[in-house]
Amino acid sequence: MRVSPPAIWPSGWPTDYSRPGILPFSPGSRARLSRAAVAILLLALPLQLKGTDATGQDIPSPAEVRAVHQQEAAAKMEALQLQRLMKVPPGDPAQLLYDARYYRLDLRLDPAGPSLSGTVQVRGTALVDGLSLVVLDLLGNMVVDSVSGDAGEFTHSADLLHVPLSQPVDSGADFTFEVSYHGQPIGGLGFTTHGDDSPVIWSLSEPYSARAWWPCKDTPNDKADSVDIILTVPNGLMAVSNGTLFRTTSNLDGTVTYHWQENYPITTYLVSVAATDYRLETDWFRYGQAESLLVEYYAYPENSSAARAGLPQCLDMLGYFHRIFGPYPFLGEKYGVAQFPPAGGMEHQTISSQGHFGEVLTVHELAHQWWGDKITNAVWGDIWLNEGFASYAEALYFEYKYDRDFYHDYMNGMDRPFPYALFVDDTTSVGRIFHFTVYDKGAWLVHMLRHVVGDSTFFEILLAYSHDPRFAYGNATSAGFQDLCETVADTTLDWFFNAWLYQVGRPVYQVQWGATEVDGGPAVELTVYQSQTAVNGLFPMPIDIAITTAGGDTVVTIYNDQEYQTFTIPLTAAAVTLALDPDDWILKQVEFVALVDPNDGSIASFTLGQNYPNPFNALTRIDYTVPTTAEMDLRIYDLLGREVTILLNRTEHGGYHHVYWDGKDHFGRPVPSGIYFYRLEATEPAVRSQPVFIETRKIVLLR
Repeated sequence: MRVSPPAIWPSGWPTDYSRPGILPFSPGSRARLSRAAVAILLLALPLQLKGTDATGQDIPSPAEVRAVHQQEAAAKMEALQLQRLMKVPPGDPAQLLYDARYYRLDLRLDPAGPSLSGTVQVRGTALVDGLSLVVLDLLGNMVVDSVSGDAGEFTHSADLLHVPLSQPVDSGADFTFEVSYHGQPIGGLGFTTHGDDSPVIWSLSEPYSARAWWPCKDTPNDKADSVDIILTVPNGLMAVSNGTLFRTTSNLDGTVTYHWQENYPITTYLVSVAATDYRLETDWFRYGQAESLLVEYYAYPENSSAARAGLPQCLDMLGYFHRIFGPYPFLGEKYGVAQFPPAGGMEHQTISSQGHFGEVLTVHELAHQWWGDKITNAVWGDIWLNEGFASYAEALYFEYKYDRDFYHDYMNGMDRPFPYALFVDDTTSVGRIFHFTVYDKGAWLVHMLRHVVGDSTFFEILLAYSHDPRFAYGNATSAGFQDLCETVADTTLDWFFNAWLYQVGRPVYQVQWGATEVDGGPAVELTVYQSQTAVNGLFPMPIDIAITTAGGDTVVTIYNDQEYQTFTIPLTAAAVTLALDPDDWILKQVEFVALVDPNDGSIASFTLGQNYPNPFNALTRIDYTVPTTAEMDLRIYDLLGREVTILLNRTEHGGYHHVYWDGKDHFGRPVPSGIYFYRLEATEPAVRSQPVFIETRKIVLLR
């Protein structure tokens, strides 16, 4: 539905915007007090930072969310730790001349070495006439013994394998050759132990580490149509990989061979190896009256009970995502989780690798089966399409499991200072690709998009994106996703995506408001100033303004697309209070929302702002306004009401002020992680026993 812009919207408001401008507002719908109470339950214990729901299950906390995202990022960065200080050169342009169609990995894995040896068959299709050379990625730690098939004499140098074809082929024609090789991987494939020193062999190839253990065209935007993964391991080990298990063969030399087949399109970094003395737990995801998907959990023997307990959660997640994202993408095969040594996870197609079976990690890796596996970023600069969507899927799942208030608290747990733009401009740095900005700011972009287009359109976008033939089982870019959003929402979204993808930071709002009249009736004059524009640019955004009046409450949506902007909002009764973006739909910092005298613009009331950042680690800022000279006292308290430190105890003159807290107590000692409160009290100098203003807010410290 389209609406005409109400009079309070500036002329810059998009005329095809699909949300009404003045909405009925119910304070109960925001339930601010209950959300604070939930957060206290979540963070009641320092460091542990979680509670339980009505069924006794753990409720995820902001600390756990951050830990999961950091663990996954660390695991992916560790895969390249030994390679060039995590810097990777660009690929060879010759790789653009062919399409990799099929791989057959036939590998013998020896944990005693540790080493691997075997063959990889490569089948491709020429994209140009007269193709005579195929270039594969393969690091120099692997030794190529021979290349056979449609190939001549190879060369292996500078981490590239050059394979001349025995006969040139024209566009559309296929070629096939086989690379025999051996070596000790220095990334991508690991050999470690667990428990009682049982061997564990595991892979994690994202973003550039497939080339560290097998020859391939190691780029996300050339998916093979199918892959066979044949793994030979010592007896007593179970080898797990993508797709379905085609055959298991016991060999006379004390080894066993597992032949897995992945028949959906797959990119190189999603090819998986996981082998140890697994214990298998299974269940079925029943998505129709007579239709089921096998769900398999491969756990270390000492963790089999945790795997068994986690299976029902996974089935619930599958059911929810199956409904809102579209059918599970690999229904013809399986979904599985294989335990591996890193604490985080890796979304291998149909078989996620996880360090544990915790709920947040499981929901994140499962969501990747849609966002990352079915639809894969075409370039690493757009990695937010994978990680931001999977992180946001966590919040969606917990909204479904708990409620909308919990959803907002969960999103706030992913709010922290982001030093980079969301689009990754330096893809040679694995640290930059998997910086927490990609995970958490990426989730916030999707969260904000939901409010910009409205719930109904947003969920239409998710389904349309999942099914779009341009992207499904292929690759996507930010531009492609934006185009889809604009088509479904029937509106232009350049103003949104350009700011949030390519600019650093967030809007920093300074807001003043005061009573006025329009046509003899009550109104509010509202001034919004974005103070960050000189450094980080402007963030045009629709902003919900919640206004409490004697006659009721309402929410008015304004469109702020200028650095300094004034709005006049007609009301049915005089305004008592005003709040900016009360439900936190915008990634923002609010320095103050101050009531001013309409006659001279002077501050008319005390205010205490929410600290930023919150949660914080090293330093956080607290803003407040003072209308006239007063004695100001600002103190930090713990959950038990004990005073932690005094931040302010002095006479302040009227104006805008702020202080900082560094997370230390009276004696300069760092206090533990947890929930704290800051309380501002103002008294008139002549009547110090009678406070004229008292307000308390929550502050969260995460070490």
